[in-house]
Amino acid sequence: MIVGKNFWDEEKDAPILKRNGNYINKENCEYVCKRAEHFYEIMLSYIKEEIDVEIRENCNDKEILRIIKLDAERTFNKEENRSLLIEVLQSIYPITNDYHQGISFISSFLLLFLEPREVVKIITGLHRYYLPGYFKAMPKAYVRDSRVFLSILNHFHPNLYEHIKNLITPEAFVSKWFIGLNVHVLTFESLMLFFEHLLKEGEIFLFKYSIALCRTLELEIMNTNDVSKLLALLRLDQKLFPNDYKKSEAQKIGDFFLNIIEASLKVDMTNIDLDKLREEACEQMRLEEERRKQIEMERLLTDDEIIFSDEEEEEDDLDDDDEGDADLTQSEQGNKSDHADNLDRVEKSLNVELNKLQLDEENKAKPEDAKEKAISSGEAQKSEKKNVEKRECEEADCI
Repeated sequence: MIVGKNFWDEEKDAPILKRNGNYINKENCEYVCKRAEHFYEIMLSYIKEEIDVEIRENCNDKEILRIIKLDAERTFNKEENRSLLIEVLQSIYPITNDYHQGISFISSFLLLFLEPREVVKIITGLHRYYLPGYFKAMPKAYVRDSRVFLSILNHFHPNLYEHIKNLITPEAFVSKWFIGLNVHVLTFESLMLFFEHLLKEGEIFLFKYSIALCRTLELEIMNTNDVSKLLALLRLDQKLFPNDYKKSEAQKIGDFFLNIIEASLKVDMTNIDLDKLREEACEQMRLEEERRKQIEMERLLTDDEIIFSDEEEEEDDLDDDDEGDADLTQSEQGNKSDHADNLDRVEKSLNVELNKLQLDEENKAKPEDAKEKAISSGEAQKSEKKNVEKRECEEADCI
């Protein structure tokens, strides 16, 4: 694409070229294309088998096609170049059976140097042999590996691990490295080097690169507690790290980004058991999913147990029909409790009803006791009256 006659006039300000940093130009574009042609050869030396692909001229999924077209519009200016990207993306879709914008990032970068068929081959190889499960709308494999990265960071730099973990989750920023493969993150000069090492070493290089980047930014990371600032640092936001960024005056333009790749090669992963860390991350995700479902179920049950005012009024009407005049006290109590919350009202109503039932049972069970109590009370009153009269007579005689 970049060797096209009008490319540099039509696409010089295209979004895909924002990180070019003048690395590729009209004079050296053929050399860079030849360098990129070795990408597939490097991949073959890693996967040990050829990849056959089919270029498709259409996509049966209308919604996916709509998203693909939008991504193409966000990437290139000229319709001809957009059509090439659409052709690549709709050819990849039947292979991945899903779509993630990261595929568009990688494909558009590779299309600058390679033919559509070669791009589809490389993306297919990445999907099958390097990053299986990453290019999904909801990529659990990526979420797993983003947590693995954090565990590896804890192994090398516990201070960075604690600081980052307390501010953000790894899923919030690792996608730029693992799914987008640093397109729009690294400058093109360093991105070419990144692809060469990734295709040569496999997925392990992603973790090495991630550790190297955090090491490079250790001071900046530890000095901020602002989540937005931290995200911008970890994503190498272009506002903080423009293409000509230099960490010191001694650096040349571009060295900052190249040094991250060089530092990646020095990260020793010998003592890192990637399979074990992935198993632990999967178990953590499983437990979190169970807990999420449990909380959701508890929330639904809580919603079901709430008694609303209109439901309570219906229950009160039924009680009035059954209990008659005895419910006057309960009605008064209900009126007083109207200002309490639903649960308090239900509790008070139940307590009143329970007390009434207990009194009714006692009255039914001991009718004679009630009668005897009434007679005894009347006799006591008569006896007291006689005693009073007797004392009054005695006092009158004494006077």
